[in-house]
Amino acid sequence: MKNEKSVQEEFVFPIGYHTFNKNKDINFQLNRLHTFGFLTQIDVAAAGEMIKTNEDWQSVWTDLAADFLAKDRPLAAAFSYRAAELYALPDDPQKIQFYDQFVDLYYGAVQVENLENFSIPYRQGALPAIRLSPPNHRGTIVMHGGFDSFLEELVRVGQYLSKAGYEVIMFEGPGQGAAIRKHNLTFTHEWEHPVAAVLDYFKLNDVTLIGISLGGYLALRAAAFEPRVSRVVCYDISNYDQHARGLHGAIYKFFLRNPGVYNWIAEKSMRNIAVEWLIKHGMYINGVETPVEWMALLENFSVVDIADQVRQDVLLLAGAEDHMVNIKEFEKNRQGLINARSVTGRIFTAAEQAQNHCQIGNVKLALDVILDWIEAL
Repeated sequence: MKNEKSVQEEFVFPIGYHTFNKNKDINFQLNRLHTFGFLTQIDVAAAGEMIKTNEDWQSVWTDLAADFLAKDRPLAAAFSYRAAELYALPDDPQKIQFYDQFVDLYYGAVQVENLENFSIPYRQGALPAIRLSPPNHRGTIVMHGGFDSFLEELVRVGQYLSKAGYEVIMFEGPGQGAAIRKHNLTFTHEWEHPVAAVLDYFKLNDVTLIGISLGGYLALRAAAFEPRVSRVVCYDISNYDQHARGLHGAIYKFFLRNPGVYNWIAEKSMRNIAVEWLIKHGMYINGVETPVEWMALLENFSVVDIADQVRQDVLLLAGAEDHMVNIKEFEKNRQGLINARSVTGRIFTAAEQAQNHCQIGNVKLALDVILDWIEAL
């Protein structure tokens, strides 16, 4: 029987968005673990069956990690610890332990040709980076995540793009992965600064920049101020305008004047595992102490503020049934990029198994669209 190491070069992205759990948010995260292929459909289905309440999540994944290790499946164990870390709250001492176990197991097991690790000096810390360099590459793709992804989760995406002939550089910016967990670099909307650091370090010009999830906004923001980015991919779109206006704006300003009220409401809403994670993770990566402080920062992440400064070729990807970013934002983004050299859009559907956020369910299709777009320019 082949072990995990021997089959890594044979990897094929699975296709299909499955019902592993009745909870929409938990089900999305379960599909996310499967769609990159580190856990089989059988593995994830078993976990989904065992997760009956919010409180079950962590114990299910730590038990599975131990079971996978006993069966000599280190990558499955690694991503079980990654799952446990996801919903572990910032004040949980096991959170960093889960992260360390994930990273140690991952790098102890993974075998990827032409993979190099780097630590890019940045302010008072460093930005972790991985480079995949095929011989005689056709160009360079720089890629990063968004609100909560780890560098290691993107390696198979990078491999797919690299096998198409591109040098691929993936990095974690402030607020992401080891940049926050090991170097205390808090999140920023001014993504042009970490992108510039990466481009400077590798002496790059004329790159394609891909931002995943909230990284879609971050990549557009970086492109607006960084002319060395020639092409930018929003994988996926982000909210076009986070500024509170009208009645919503009046409520927003009321909460800023009365932070205790908002913090009380946030505390009550955190009975839901996904909401609690969203708020507390947002506080953690931004280095703030209260929900209202994090809420106040959200206005900064508005495409509208920089849309007219983006002059590159832009590819907008969106899921027709994305539960994180409303599909209505697609047209707002497309129409707002008035000075871009070109704007191409693609909405993925349920018939393609790609209707969800970041096309979880059919990642290969999204990557093929990206490659076709780059090659057509």
